Amino acid sequence: MIRSILLLVLAALAAPAVAAPSPAAFAPAPCKFEGVKASWAKQHRIDCGWLQVRESRDKPDSRVIKLWVAIARAEVADKRDDPILYINGGPGVATVDYVFPHFPKSQTWPAFRKDRDLVFFDQRGTGRSEPAFCPELDKTLEQVQQEAPPAREALDRGKAAYAACRPKMQAQGVDLTNFNSTVTVEDAEDLRRALGIAQWNVYGISYGSLVGLEYLRRHPESLRSAIVDSVFPPNSAVGAEQVGTTASAYQAVQRACALDPGCSARFPDVLGALRQAVERLNVAPLPRPAGGRITGDTFRDIMWMMLVRTKTAPWVPLALERAAAGDEAVIRKLDELFGGIDGGFGNISQGQSLASACYEIFGGSTTDSRRVVRRRHPYLTAQDMIPSQDDELCATWQPVRASVDFHAPVRSEVPTLLYGGEFDPATPYDDAVLAAKNLSNGTLVYVKGASHASFTLDDCTRGIAHAFLDAPSKQPDLACLAQRKDTVFPTEGLMEFLASQGG
Repeated sequence: MIRSILLLVLAALAAPAVAAPSPAAFAPAPCKFEGVKASWAKQHRIDCGWLQVRESRDKPDSRVIKLWVAIARAEVADKRDDPILYINGGPGVATVDYVFPHFPKSQTWPAFRKDRDLVFFDQRGTGRSEPAFCPELDKTLEQVQQEAPPAREALDRGKAAYAACRPKMQAQGVDLTNFNSTVTVEDAEDLRRALGIAQWNVYGISYGSLVGLEYLRRHPESLRSAIVDSVFPPNSAVGAEQVGTTASAYQAVQRACALDPGCSARFPDVLGALRQAVERLNVAPLPRPAGGRITGDTFRDIMWMMLVRTKTAPWVPLALERAAAGDEAVIRKLDELFGGIDGGFGNISQGQSLASACYEIFGGSTTDSRRVVRRRHPYLTAQDMIPSQDDELCATWQPVRASVDFHAPVRSEVPTLLYGGEFDPATPYDDAVLAAKNLSNGTLVYVKGASHASFTLDDCTRGIAHAFLDAPSKQPDLACLAQRKDTVFPTEGLMEFLASQGG
């Protein structure tokens, strides 16, 4: 760290980004993690650094930007030469500072790194990676979310915030079409080459599964294997539509509840309880301590955040029962835990997120599909929902769409594990089945009782992945999945449980 040549490299990287003839390169830098002591990284053999890449690969004179990287080194010296690359969900979620505060207590990462390095990086425009989007954009959108104004006012204020940020980003030379899964794959390829890795294993979750599948399509020679959890394929039948998938997830909860006579007697109509709670709060919103209000529409989004987590999903029926009965203490605690704009999933760059979504997730106009789901599921949409909201936002921020070819099924022979959870309102198991149809060495892992991110659930789901990584070409043993017990839906102790979740 004291060598003058390294200091010169770091100083150059700290300077404003300029065009340079050099290819992608990695430069070590001191690790600093949010929520983790400064000494922790060195003690646990975590290395960090900056990857410098071209902002636009089709423009040789485009500026160089820096991407923040963290590498958890294997516990053994005689480690395997095929690391695991983790690709986070979102889009827009910071990876490194979200993962590492949980790293010391994780049951997933320490087992993975016993004989392999683990590589994490903040996708461009997220976390510490460049470019940084307008800070006032996130603040404005957070304020709008907290105040919960009528839909048209909220949309217009959001559009104004994006419209104000766009010229500022363009003045810096930022091309908003450079934020998507294809670009992330090429950034990952630059990182692989810069680290001198011949092949690695990719593990993508949620939106990260879209990136992982695109990696399979574009660079299969670089991948020894792939694990995609909570799968979102580019040819998804539901695309960005979350209302129908949410309805299906609530129906799955009701079916699981029906297997227990006590649960079915106590919670005979989970969606009915949601409707009652939403109607009650739309008529009489609760004021938030720091300003703003909790409306029925806000509460519906809060419950989605609770349903999407495997740990909290079994508590959804009891939470809805209490909310439908007007239990303000429960409603406020739920809002405290799950009511922020990030939903508790870490720092989100709203500018990067929408740029990616407009380019590849929305897949063209979504206005008609929004009208359809509003008719089919009125209780899961806002009373004043604006069907054209996505199209209006994209027209303001990033109107360019991915080509039709991007949305074609991904075909690959690379060994791939595809995980899906029973209660997932974000990425239904049907999408994992859809993706697997064109993966000749794909293996589906359906996890009963799980929601989003089902891979990390327990020894069974993690063990399948460990066996797969040891021998990707061998069919993994899925027998433990059949031994999973029916979900237990609690009927008491809600406030104590919520208190244990922090917030």
